[in-house]
Amino acid sequence: MTPMMGGDVPAMCNLSKGVMEKGTAKGMTDAILTSIKNLMETMGLTIEQAMAALKVPEGERQKYMDLLERQ
Repeated sequence: MTPMMGGDVPAMCNLSKGVMEKGTAKGMTDAILTSIKNLMETMGLTIEQAMAALKVPEGERQKYMDLLERQ
């Protein structure tokens, strides 16, 4: 490895880590949205009841309501 490459490796590792974390967060968001929709459809719950059943934190509930409205 040349001295020039030495600075690029940590930057690429950080980039990879950021991409992985963003993908993981999107996957979790998608899973929660799917779970909310499933509870609403199969159990006849309101969106609020479904999020309470899933123990979605109060501070995140508006985000999921907004995302579901856009779908």
